[in-house]
Amino acid sequence: MAFDVEITLPSGKIRRVEELNNRDYLTISKYAENGDYKGLNLFFEKLSYIDSDLNIYDRFYLLIYVRMLFVDDKIHLTRDDDQMVEVSLISLLNRLEENYKDFTTTFTEGIYTIKLDLPFQSYFNSVDEMLTSCIRTIDNGVSVVDFFELTEEDKTAILNNLPVAIFNRIRFFLNTISDSMSNITLIDANESIGVNEFNVNIIGNGVMGFLTSLFSTSLKHVYEMIYIFTNTVTPGSDIYFDLSPIESRIILNTHNKRIQEQNQQNQNDQLQKKK
Repeated sequence: MAFDVEITLPSGKIRRVEELNNRDYLTISKYAENGDYKGLNLFFEKLSYIDSDLNIYDRFYLLIYVRMLFVDDKIHLTRDDDQMVEVSLISLLNRLEENYKDFTTTFTEGIYTIKLDLPFQSYFNSVDEMLTSCIRTIDNGVSVVDFFELTEEDKTAILNNLPVAIFNRIRFFLNTISDSMSNITLIDANESIGVNEFNVNIIGNGVMGFLTSLFSTSLKHVYEMIYIFTNTVTPGSDIYFDLSPIESRIILNTHNKRIQEQNQQNQNDQLQKKK
């Protein structure tokens, strides 16, 4: 059984997520390196980090949390003078918790009662998809369906039979939440250390854009890490791919420290012999 961690999300929902290993992190790095938002989102879904019952805000929070736990708890920003500044991901998560709002709303149009919420997707192929992703449940007076549990074919069949007035109400709702969530500040400006304010648009593909940058790393660096680890730290073993990125970095740093200490000891021994 893989190690997992319980995470309480801004909405109050709780999820247990499995540890991210280097094998999957390599795949994530490839998607990120290619700027493939859609592919990266699908891979996160394949890893079961995000599911159909999580809105885009919870998904964003959860994936930042995963990055913090298993890859690195900091991000490195480049200042105007090209110097690097570290920013803790905990501060980003705290900011997301502070800015969360419950937008759940219900309206009735004819025989239909529609429940809306923040989009239950984290990547959108079109504006129409963004619109329909806000639909949580549809009650036609006879039965209630959880819209996101339906197949794409069933969704299309239901949408084709809804009155136009319903789509106008949903569009108004989407505009409302977009106005409220379009400029969430994740990092405050700090002139003393040369950090500019950073904002993200929660409603749209800005979330996957940020996550792509967050998980992005040089593939050259990744492959160098694999080579060094499998040839010097654990030669003849592929345990590297079962470790998390943060674990392998700790082990490699410990290994390098031990080598340095041994080299220093050898130098000291040589000096003693010369005396």
